Amino acid sequence: MTVSTTAIEAIIRDEIRSAQADRPTAKAGWEPQVDSLIMVSIAIRIEEEFNVKLPEAAMPPGGFDDENSCVAVFPQRVVELLDKQQAQQQPEGEKVL
Repeated sequence: MTVSTTAIEAIIRDEIRSAQADRPTAKAGWEPQVDSLIMVSIAIRIEEEFNVKLPEAAMPPGGFDDENSCVAVFPQRVVELLDKQQAQQQPEGEKVL
């Protein structure tokens, strides 16, 4: 299955909005807007919606400072890691160059 960066971006933005709506108080200025808890929610949703298993390397330590930096980096990271994972799973004779 192909996972597009556009679909991942939509999931990121939706999960961030959900987390902000659920959070009773605003985060302190020194805390990342997209913390590890939000990143776990994003990863789980991607795994469920696309029926994939994200490698641990996809998760950035500490999250992202804001939504835009997350959207700028995370979708491409996920697509690259999933492509690499898929290439490693193909039998030797079926690898596409």
